[in-house]
Amino acid sequence: MAPRLFSFVLLGILPAISFASDPPTLAHPAVDPADAELSAQLKKAEASYAEGVALLKEGKTEEGRAAMRKAFDAVIANLEEDALPAALHAEFSSMLDKIRNWDGPEEDGEEPSGLAVTEESLKAGPSAAAVASKMRDLKLDADNPITQKFVEIYSKQRPRTVEEALARSGRYKDMIETALKDHGLPKELFYLVMAESEYKADALSHSGAAGLWQFMPGTARKYGLEVSYWLDERYVPEKATQAAVRYLSDLYQWFGDWNLAIAAYNRGEGGLGRDMQFSRSPDFSSLAGRNALPDETHHYVPKFMACVLIGEHPSKYGLHPKYEDPDDYDAVALPRALDLAVAARCAGAAETVIHRLNPGLRAWCTPKDRPGFELRVPKGSKQAFEESLLKVTDWNPGPTMLRYKVRPGDSLGKIAVRNRTTVRAILEINKLKNPRLIHPGMTLSIRPGRESKASKPRRKSKKK
Repeated sequence: MAPRLFSFVLLGILPAISFASDPPTLAHPAVDPADAELSAQLKKAEASYAEGVALLKEGKTEEGRAAMRKAFDAVIANLEEDALPAALHAEFSSMLDKIRNWDGPEEDGEEPSGLAVTEESLKAGPSAAAVASKMRDLKLDADNPITQKFVEIYSKQRPRTVEEALARSGRYKDMIETALKDHGLPKELFYLVMAESEYKADALSHSGAAGLWQFMPGTARKYGLEVSYWLDERYVPEKATQAAVRYLSDLYQWFGDWNLAIAAYNRGEGGLGRDMQFSRSPDFSSLAGRNALPDETHHYVPKFMACVLIGEHPSKYGLHPKYEDPDDYDAVALPRALDLAVAARCAGAAETVIHRLNPGLRAWCTPKDRPGFELRVPKGSKQAFEESLLKVTDWNPGPTMLRYKVRPGDSLGKIAVRNRTTVRAILEINKLKNPRLIHPGMTLSIRPGRESKASKPRRKSKKK
């Protein structure tokens, strides 16, 4: 999920509408000489945007869309630059919002009635209702041979795994389906989470994708999620779901087809764009027929369809999941950082319960310098928690050292993630030089949730 977007993917994103006036000029602050090239790129994007609006006003739909796509590509390419200064990042983001949400400028002078409709608009492309209806229309190909194979494997060879996944889905079903409905998306996309993570909120892939929706860090940040030392909102189901529905909405707008949008969710919009361009394929069937996709993506859409078919009617396939209920909790606003072990004692709960209710927390305590941070505690424990907390003198005593016995299949990366620390910190504490030297039965000393000073990355000197 996430690399660069290519120009053609925005085909069909803008309806063939007529505009009455030119767009307002986009202003941005003065840029440091070192950022002159980035500033120039922003101006080029603005020029392409203005050109696109002018062409659409003249009824030159294809030329207008091409100019808008050119502006979009320029903005996205620069937003992905790690060295993009904060001030310019805000300007590029603002430009991106204008391109995505362009709906025609207002007339000068008197503000028109909210129900006023121009003759040109009545002649324009499909109605908003028709577009919304199409956006909700996700067709399943139950006869696809790969889909049928997935159904057979899941229902007959892995029934227990599927039942466990569907049982976990009960925790999130109402929340995710409400979010999909609010954004006008097909309810079947709920089962995309089954294909991605099997409804495991703490899922982490080898490539670094995390949470229910398996966001990569870059895409997560692009869609408003915090991924930092203290907090990783990819693991927070509610926030990750809001980011996912926005991302899926964008994918559908860019590709105009749910099979392509779902394939892009797995492949990345840039990767799928290249596949379509190089194979000259207009749709998913053509991509699959021409073997233009990696095997994982080729199988991903049929896999998703199999998840929908089984998830909607599990008993039809001999499956009988016992759906779990969502976790109930109370939220407590904290004035300062609180050690999670202390929080567990005050709530009268196991520390594992506090971690489960607050899956986004990555350190041993709540984020520092974040007054008002809301900590979730078991339902009904808020009053007792607050009363116990009043008696605590040291809110944040810090993590203690633990001893970990290496198990078969362990790697230092997995151990570090499990204990909310880093590979470098474990190597340093245990005086190891090579992470591959660990073996089953070996005992490691680990300080969970915090890096030692020496393990923190050095700051790169700024280029002059």
